[in-house]
Amino acid sequence: MRTRLRWGVRKVIVAATVVTAGVAVWALTSLGANKEGVMSSQPGAALAPGVTPKDLAEVTRAKVFFGHQSVGVNILDGVRDVYAAHGTAPPVIVQGALVPGSDGGFIDHAFIGENTKPLLKIQDFDSTLRNGVGKSVDVAFMKFCYVDITATTNVDELFAAYRATLVNLQRDFPNVTFVHATVPLTTEQGILSRVKSWLTGNTSYKADNVARERFNQLIRHEYAGSHLLDLAAIESTTPDGARSGGTYEGQQYYSLYDGYASDPGHLNPEGAQVVASAWLKTVAKAFEE
Repeated sequence: MRTRLRWGVRKVIVAATVVTAGVAVWALTSLGANKEGVMSSQPGAALAPGVTPKDLAEVTRAKVFFGHQSVGVNILDGVRDVYAAHGTAPPVIVQGALVPGSDGGFIDHAFIGENTKPLLKIQDFDSTLRNGVGKSVDVAFMKFCYVDITATTNVDELFAAYRATLVNLQRDFPNVTFVHATVPLTTEQGILSRVKSWLTGNTSYKADNVARERFNQLIRHEYAGSHLLDLAAIESTTPDGARSGGTYEGQQYYSLYDGYASDPGHLNPEGAQVVASAWLKTVAKAFEE
């Protein structure tokens, strides 16, 4: 009886091992399959040339307000690193203060609102501009965090609130150039997380990125030809020009490229410098105009 029992247990273990190996192969294969070609309909921001010394000089003269949360910290760290890589001093970067540097410019940044509450971020950005900052800066913009938009977000309502607020700000502060940013993304998750998602049927990270893509398409459509920082396109475009992403329930989504990620939603130093270069070019162009 014991021999039969042991053999039965062994068969279960072998079967489980085969299933696990099969799932692991699926996860690895799926990782590769989710690197898709660059879509011609996407903005060119992600493939723009690197930041130039002229761009850097323009930003040191610009008075900038940037409202953000944690991914914004990654970007500002990248800004410092980009200047260091060019052997030049960065502009003054201060939180909640308007302190011009030697060239007259500064980057004033603030942690606006609260994560997971995007409407509050819009309200906070609006009130910050109206409480004095709007009369003191040349360029202003805010960015949402990836946690602000998920599969449960009413994307149309959020976009309508953002657009209405920016229309009023542009009317009331005609001397400020407002930049618009797409919402950042999350990665495809690690292999173990993907295996768990497959076993449990929980693929929420895909559904969340689908919602972010819906919001980002609205931003791109509304502000194409304006001052647009397409964070999502930059984050999801690999160094060889492919796109990280896939489809979920028939809908296209993009994801943060693993090589730019320090965790599922934040940027490592390489990713921060790539995004910061685009950030700097966008600010420089906005200041010039």
